[in-house]
Amino acid sequence: MGRPKEYEREKVLEAATQVFWEKGYQGTSVGDLVEGTGLHRRSMYEEFGDKDGLFESCLDHYVLKTGKVAAAILVRQPLGFGNIEAFLRNRVEYTGCSSFKGCLIVKSAIDQEMLTARARKKVQSYLAGNESAFYDCLIAAREKGEIHKNADCRALAKYLMCFLEGMMVMGQTNPTKKELQRVLDKVLLSARG
Repeated sequence: MGRPKEYEREKVLEAATQVFWEKGYQGTSVGDLVEGTGLHRRSMYEEFGDKDGLFESCLDHYVLKTGKVAAAILVRQPLGFGNIEAFLRNRVEYTGCSSFKGCLIVKSAIDQEMLTARARKKVQSYLAGNESAFYDCLIAAREKGEIHKNADCRALAKYLMCFLEGMMVMGQTNPTKKELQRVLDKVLLSARG
């Protein structure tokens, strides 16, 4: 029988996520993770395998913690343009908070050449999931007449992703919620055609 764990996985993931968030994947050493989590090296390797395994677990933790409510907005039935608007307004609230430090997924996408192939694939999968959800909502919106009947839903989904990812980067410059909402209003108006 093995020794009982002397740590809570959730707390370790939260602390490690903060370290990766602040220093980036490349800038984070195993020593930083040991110091930031309070986890012994041996325990870290037993639980997560290595720095890469811990980073991948942190990506999952981050998405689950910060994106669960927002993701549910995009897929709620019935699908349509209202889902997109509600989702993006939720993200404006998230990005416009004074405590916003950026999006770990977008930061990782920017630095993806430094990630392992598995981590890169995970980041791309999260982003592709949002784009796919936008696309599904746009198809439904086009069928309901909420957007122009000839709208190119693939291009619009990419356009919305560009806005979303750009807002996550811009959010680090501390724009006001009012500024972000004004930009969002323009994006929504142009997306409706």
